Amino acid sequence: MNCHISSDKLNNPLLKELLAALTLYFKSINSDYYVIGATARDIVLTAIHEQEAKRSTADLDIAIAIPNWDDFESIKQGLCEIKGFEKSKDQQQRFIYKDIYLLDIVPFGGVAKEDSTIYWPPEEEVAMSVAGFTEATKDILEIDVDNEFTVKVVQLPGIFLLKLSAFKDRHLENNKDADDIAYIISCYLEINEDRAIEKHYDIYKTENFTTFIAGATLLGRDIKRILNESPQTLKTFIGILQAELDAEEESVLINQMLETHSALKYEEAYNALQCLLNQLG
Repeated sequence: MNCHISSDKLNNPLLKELLAALTLYFKSINSDYYVIGATARDIVLTAIHEQEAKRSTADLDIAIAIPNWDDFESIKQGLCEIKGFEKSKDQQQRFIYKDIYLLDIVPFGGVAKEDSTIYWPPEEEVAMSVAGFTEATKDILEIDVDNEFTVKVVQLPGIFLLKLSAFKDRHLENNKDADDIAYIISCYLEINEDRAIEKHYDIYKTENFTTFIAGATLLGRDIKRILNESPQTLKTFIGILQAELDAEEESVLINQMLETHSALKYEEAYNALQCLLNQLG
């Protein structure tokens, strides 16, 4: 799916410049990169669908599919030869653009182990889950920025999956991932209303209907579609959701969703996640 946006809708004036530089570089090496994380969230929900803007960030997360770590080393060296880019000394995935903008590059594909985890060389002490990355990056929006260049942005079902994977990895550090998970669910029915009415009208007829629960149900159906040919990945995400539902009032995910969305109540959050999970089975 193709969309056009004006750079005026990007949340930071430096972001267009950074995306343009990345697009030019990856094109020069015949490779692709995919916008994920908070920037993908903002482009899809705010720039395209005009939803309320969330917290502003000066960081960009991108994903790249590579067969081995030598390719990552080559990309690292290539980027650092471009004016404005430098490598962070503290985090292996991190680069800095013009001393201000943080760029995190997450590799997946051949560098991942069988459990969909990457272990950063050489020590392999830092691990990161990349479950769902392959599937999410097959379901993208191609965004034309100012008719000047095009970026590939992961769509909301994929963003949700990557947020859920990140939540499992780092939920003890902060509640940002749970915040985004609840935000995506809260917007999902509204931005897909025409499609929901035309093809999924049954979600409006459920007992205890709310837009949050119906949005979660529709989101679950869309996630099942992109994971349909990846049974192991589907099993992974079913496991994450089931563990949170089994924890009931002790669920870290639900409690963090409630912390960041004051209008949301426990029963609605629980029922929404249960409805989403039901669509994956």
